Amino acid sequence: MPTIRAVYDNEEEMDGLSDENKRLVQQMELEYRRKGAALSEDEFNELTKLNLKLEELEVSFQRNIDSRDEKTMFTRGELEGLPDTYFKDREIRDIGGGKKYVVSTCSADYYLLMNHAQLESTRRAMFLVQNNRCTDNVHVLNTAIQIRQEKAKLLGYETHAEYALEPHMAKTPQAAYDMLAELRKNLTELGSKELEQLEQLKRSDMHAVGKIYEGFFEWDRSFYANKLSNQNFSTSNLRCYFSLPQVIRNMFELYQTLFGVTIVEMENPRVWHEDVEMYELWEADKETFVGHFYTDFFHRPGKSRISVHNIRSGYNDETRQYPVCAIVACFAKPEPNTPVLLHHTEVEMLMGELGRVFQNMLCKTKLAKFHGCKALEQDFVETPIQILKDFMWSPHILDKIARHYKTGESIPHDLVQQLQAAKSNGAGLSYLRQVFLAMYDLAIYNSADTVDANTLFNSMNTDISLISCGGTRTFVVAKLGYFIKHTLASKYYAHLWSQVNSADILHSCFLKDGIDMSEVGMAFRTIVLEAGGSKDSMDGLSMFLGREPNTRAFLCSLGANSI
Repeated sequence: MPTIRAVYDNEEEMDGLSDENKRLVQQMELEYRRKGAALSEDEFNELTKLNLKLEELEVSFQRNIDSRDEKTMFTRGELEGLPDTYFKDREIRDIGGGKKYVVSTCSADYYLLMNHAQLESTRRAMFLVQNNRCTDNVHVLNTAIQIRQEKAKLLGYETHAEYALEPHMAKTPQAAYDMLAELRKNLTELGSKELEQLEQLKRSDMHAVGKIYEGFFEWDRSFYANKLSNQNFSTSNLRCYFSLPQVIRNMFELYQTLFGVTIVEMENPRVWHEDVEMYELWEADKETFVGHFYTDFFHRPGKSRISVHNIRSGYNDETRQYPVCAIVACFAKPEPNTPVLLHHTEVEMLMGELGRVFQNMLCKTKLAKFHGCKALEQDFVETPIQILKDFMWSPHILDKIARHYKTGESIPHDLVQQLQAAKSNGAGLSYLRQVFLAMYDLAIYNSADTVDANTLFNSMNTDISLISCGGTRTFVVAKLGYFIKHTLASKYYAHLWSQVNSADILHSCFLKDGIDMSEVGMAFRTIVLEAGGSKDSMDGLSMFLGREPNTRAFLCSLGANSI
């Protein structure tokens, strides 16, 4: 720290450094200071104790959730609406001469019931069982909030949120809050209209069974949103347009066009499994090598969700160290004469994760520290990926990607329009929920006063997300790990921040009428992707847009056009 600080404080020496080396010194000074390197010995020992307490609290919080899976019981009639598969091999108990099915609070049981159980009394009972377990986690969270505040003060910050956001794109809690407030203001009207639709569905159900409508509550949210969605559109009939080999081929062509590169499949590569394929990436002129990557798409024991692994970072020493990465997925293997057919959500995810591959491959930094995704701010790292995922909702892009696996015909425009409408269905309420969680996160961590996590959660929930818990006593926050994990505390806003910025880039630049996408793609590659973490992402984004980012495109994409 003394050496870094000496360079950092020497204005003449800092001015003599390259931009990337200057950022390295700034980043190292910030990292060391945030870890307590500037503290006295006694202060550092106190910081160590606080960090250990926080680790223990985080473990305790998750242990309480994992060890307290509650169970309740319902008759078959009370579970009306659930598919027959829900009852297969389910435990049955004889209660008072009648049979009841045992239902647990595990995700598989809970969410299927909340989506399909027709009786409100059943959904309400299950909701209360789920959200009244682990109540002692409220005390755990309250303690963690207090300790994080002590830690922030020790390090010279007013609040934990101020400490947590300093190295990120937002920089300050106020900047994050301003974005959230703008979203809330414009989404509330949209969310209210959507709530009226859901309420009408419930009123009709109540009228049909001769019951009085008493309100719309949290335990109604999933059931009626699912019911409305099924009335409007099902994406299952799109799979015939998304065969995996064809989707990959068309995505590769799109990425080559966007970023001015050539992808070359290697013959007989040395790989870890016969399913793995290896590719070289070259500049479009095929004279300049960029790096290579692997694809490993099919299921094997031990594999799970789709992910990208940075095997080697690229950097410039005396010579260029070329990047290497791999994309790993878990798609079912194809049947004879039938390719793997993907759901639209899988296509969207695949496009985004391939984008992560190219984000790593195209980065050109002198230092490995600033290479690729890992070097970006937490509230920007998903922005380039989200842009590419959102391509899969564009009629223009889908026309290039989606082809019927038998006939080769493009996906019909009416299906694309229905798909786009389905994306917006319920978006107001859904995003208001996210706005609430992000605002709550800032509220508990950006206050110097003592807060009660559960009381504040319940009051803010109804006020912002528009749907109440019907006066019931619940402890929803006791089973939400977002707010206690050290990687997420004060940073729940980050995903929304990324989505807002990605929508701004997508609709203002890539999908703007009359724009050459390859020209925009090359500009995005040069200004944003190649820089990696060697520049502040807000500076790069503002340079690319030609202005500071805003929420307009995001809100318009959801149908919230009041601004």
